Amino acid sequence: MKFLFLFLVVAAVAKLPALALPPAAPTGVRAYAPNQNRVHVFWTDNASDETGYKVERQVDGGVWENLTPTPLPADFELFRDAAVSSAEQTYKFRVTALKGTEESTVTESQALVKPSGPLNLFQDPGRSDLSTGLPLEIPEGSSARAGSAVSLSIQAFGGTPTSYEASNLAPGLSLSESTGFVTGSVAEPGVYRMLLGVVFDTNKRFEQVRFLRVLPEASTPVVRTPLVLPKQNPGVSGFIDISTLFRDPEREKGAWFYLAGESIIIALHDTATPKTVRNFLNYVERKDYDSSYIHRNIPGFIFQGGGYTPATVGAAPTAWREVTARDPVQNEPGISNAPYTIAFAKRAALSSGERGTPRDSATSEWFFNVGSANPQNLDFQNGGFTAFGEVVGTVGRGLVNGVNNLVTKDYNAVIIGPPSGAFSQVPVLEAAANAPNTPGPNTLLRIDSITPCPPVAIDIAESTNPGVLTAAVEGMLLYIESKGVTGTSSITLRATNLDGNTVTYVLPITIEDVTGPGVGLTKIRGTRPLGSLLVKGRASDNVELGRWRYRVNRGSWVNGGVLSGKSAVITEKMSGFRSGKNIIEIEVFDKKGNSSGILKQTFTLG
Repeated sequence: MKFLFLFLVVAAVAKLPALALPPAAPTGVRAYAPNQNRVHVFWTDNASDETGYKVERQVDGGVWENLTPTPLPADFELFRDAAVSSAEQTYKFRVTALKGTEESTVTESQALVKPSGPLNLFQDPGRSDLSTGLPLEIPEGSSARAGSAVSLSIQAFGGTPTSYEASNLAPGLSLSESTGFVTGSVAEPGVYRMLLGVVFDTNKRFEQVRFLRVLPEASTPVVRTPLVLPKQNPGVSGFIDISTLFRDPEREKGAWFYLAGESIIIALHDTATPKTVRNFLNYVERKDYDSSYIHRNIPGFIFQGGGYTPATVGAAPTAWREVTARDPVQNEPGISNAPYTIAFAKRAALSSGERGTPRDSATSEWFFNVGSANPQNLDFQNGGFTAFGEVVGTVGRGLVNGVNNLVTKDYNAVIIGPPSGAFSQVPVLEAAANAPNTPGPNTLLRIDSITPCPPVAIDIAESTNPGVLTAAVEGMLLYIESKGVTGTSSITLRATNLDGNTVTYVLPITIEDVTGPGVGLTKIRGTRPLGSLLVKGRASDNVELGRWRYRVNRGSWVNGGVLSGKSAVITEKMSGFRSGKNIIEIEVFDKKGNSSGILKQTFTLG
């Protein structure tokens, strides 16, 4: 009985449900005020399984207010908000990680005294945001190359600070408290979140977060996996995957845009803008961008996509479906929106004092920068647009320019789900004079696919024997087409990275007769004497036929003779047949001795 009791106890324990563990609590919660009208808070994410964040605020010891009735997305580590008043006030924040209905322990910030005062680190009253007319926001980010000199200045408007302050400085940087310059160099790529501030009236301070996004130092591509091809047949034509041949030792991730039969390769800044790159690749891996439209084109400025796909397979060109949006991603400004960079689109900026984070509203839509003046505009507008990658190679840059030069039309698209909408400046593939008022199946420009790839552009530097085969590269594919003769051509593949540095790999491709001929029977006809049949067929080969043989009803093989040319008719009077089931077996060889395999024909004689 004791053993039975123990068994029952163990069985009962085994049926208990697994306990749902709460997510890890955030740490490093810190509030700061960039001017008298703003109080923001940031923290460090310590959980890998959270579903979102709750942020609460207390002002001057009052009640705690939940600022996020709809939780922040899981990947956020910063919350921006308007101040309750422009007067001096004491603020506290609490941040809680959420996992479904489970909550982490609450992490509370130290009290922050937000002063009223003339100084402002947030907006430059001397310059206006081109999109809103409001004073221009000072960007929260800047970029540098690993190992290069860094020089940042703390900019204050409205008065003269007593001194400057900085904390959480990236390793290798130091602050001049008298001038407000942060200088030095940073060795390791990555994201460094620094807090820069000013002191005035002896002990009052305004502060602003500043992200330093350090890009990898210059590198040269290397051969990752050598490619060795077996001998190819003279009739070969097709594509060979070369996506694993090269890599960039300093950059891990890239993407291949395939559109209108052409390719754009981009290098992704995954160490400098990790949240944004992860957001982009989530859409890519879900294949949300495949067959999507380029729906906006402003020559000399940008072209935009990632928002709309055909409503269904074969749908009318103006029947669109929105790409299903994921949670918005936290803005990661700092890398300049220079020509040939790719950035995420966002909602328009909200009016001054309105709660919300339009700068953190990017979901699926992206755009390629083309205009040389884009940095002066987009690096500052709406908190700065996040440039998270850049086009590699001259071919891709030429295609970006080609798309941006397309004529545009205005169309009314029927959006499945939300109401229909008017789209202006949609690029079309027809010449301006022929662009239809109602687009046809080949009018609009679509992205065929976007796939992850190494961040290098590959081309052919040399082909030693074009008389044997022709070769071309399309993105991460090598196309070869035999000229129908035998021989060897060495193809020199060249990989170029974002720094313009190259490495080559010589790929010998030998064309030789390595496949057997084909054979088929066309007629079997009875003859005299009984037991003999006239058998006809046809043999073919890519290069040159050799000989053939046959046998009847598993007897001895009989030499059928020599065949010539690439195609020949077989005619032979065969004997040894009987009433009932019969089998003819035929085998053809080419000049190289390659076999067709044994062709078997089974039939019954009455």
